[in-house]
Amino acid sequence: MTTADERWTRRIMGGLGVRPVGHADPSEADGPQIPEQSPVPPPATPPSQPRVPDWWRVARPPLAAVPDPNEPDDDSGHDSDDQDDDEHQEQDDQPQEHKPDPARPATPPTPPGPPVAKVATGGPKRTGVRKLADSAADDRTTRWVVFNGTAAAVGYGIGLVPFLEAFMPAAEQGAVGMLSLFTAAVGGYGAWLVSGFPAVKNVLPHPPVSRLIITVGAAEIGRRFAPVPVDWLNANGERWGLGPSAVSLLLTAGSMCGGLWWFIDRRTRNWHWAARWIVRIPLASAVLATGLYAPGTTS
Repeated sequence: MTTADERWTRRIMGGLGVRPVGHADPSEADGPQIPEQSPVPPPATPPSQPRVPDWWRVARPPLAAVPDPNEPDDDSGHDSDDQDDDEHQEQDDQPQEHKPDPARPATPPTPPGPPVAKVATGGPKRTGVRKLADSAADDRTTRWVVFNGTAAAVGYGIGLVPFLEAFMPAAEQGAVGMLSLFTAAVGGYGAWLVSGFPAVKNVLPHPPVSRLIITVGAAEIGRRFAPVPVDWLNANGERWGLGPSAVSLLLTAGSMCGGLWWFIDRRTRNWHWAARWIVRIPLASAVLATGLYAPGTTS
């Protein structure tokens, strides 16, 4: 049996005049044997079976579809299941006796011991006073008030507040003397700063001595200049309540409190809080003396 390829090849070769052995050549009357267009070979027929079998055709059948030869019939299975259920039900209904284990001897129960006292695991109970104290300790303003208030109380107890308060009426009644001291301090401090410049120091013959003489002279000029601001305050400051007595009182209180802060407190800000509390007593006493003073009638 010849295939399609062999037949197609035979047809092409016959058109070219090729003949098998023993066959006569085609006569001219037959005409040209070469076809005008070579025929397209027919498609190959698919094989009857694929070379690799399909997986769904050779897959194992589901287990539920294949009956187990050892498994009894459905009716007998149901009967055995019912019998097993009845046996289990009868065993559950019968009371079971607990048999002691022969390998492990039975131990007597442990007698109860004495009652154990309860131990408080939490911290101390916080009352309302304790909560208030904790909140006050965390508040910065409250700590500042307590710090300065206790220092002022100690100063009042040792007599420092009455001592500083005695300067207030003297400053109020001696306005001219207080203003003279203030103008002398301002004049001397200004002359000391001006004479310290390099341009001025190079002109002075003996800078240390000349600078001291200039400072003392400026302070004396300032002291003698004190009646001028007193007269101006008498003429213009009384209508605003800032006469010479009031200004002298303010200058005294400001100089006393400011001087104590400048010379003592500002230098101790990095000390321990206990040391800072001790050196705060003079300043707190001065502030308390200023607040407790009530101006009286001046003569």
